[in-house]
Amino acid sequence: MSYETQSQWTIDELKKLNKATLIGMNKACLALIIVLEVVFVGGLIVSFVIGSIKLAFEFAIMLIGFPLALYLITNFRIRKEYNTNKILQNTVTTFRFAEDRVESVSDRGSAFVKYDEIYKILETDTNFYLFLSKNQALNIIKANCSDELISFLRKKKR
Repeated sequence: MSYETQSQWTIDELKKLNKATLIGMNKACLALIIVLEVVFVGGLIVSFVIGSIKLAFEFAIMLIGFPLALYLITNFRIRKEYNTNKILQNTVTTFRFAEDRVESVSDRGSAFVKYDEIYKILETDTNFYLFLSKNQALNIIKANCSDELISFLRKKKR
């Protein structure tokens, strides 16, 4: 039994990876962001209760500005990484899934990894990410996969 699919990194795929990593693997960072937003909401409420419009305005700016700044900085970083990495832009990778390993093949070369050597398999609505380490993942786009391959990958998740 063998399955095959193809994948290519795009800016959108990198954004999806970043979101999946934040939600699926960096829960402490996500929790910190949520706590800060709750503090900003609390500060906004208290500001109105004590009648300080200036303080309420400052908390409103932080409530909106903090997540907006994170979003803009992250998107800038992703675009910069993508635009400076020509190999990433132009490489189409074919993944072949055997019972005991996954092989990646591109015009740059080939490699394989056994499933028990994979750090984590993360599934989102649109992708599977096979993390080789906390910061490196293979991108499997579900739209390019057969139903059988999707079922196979779900069984391999831990």
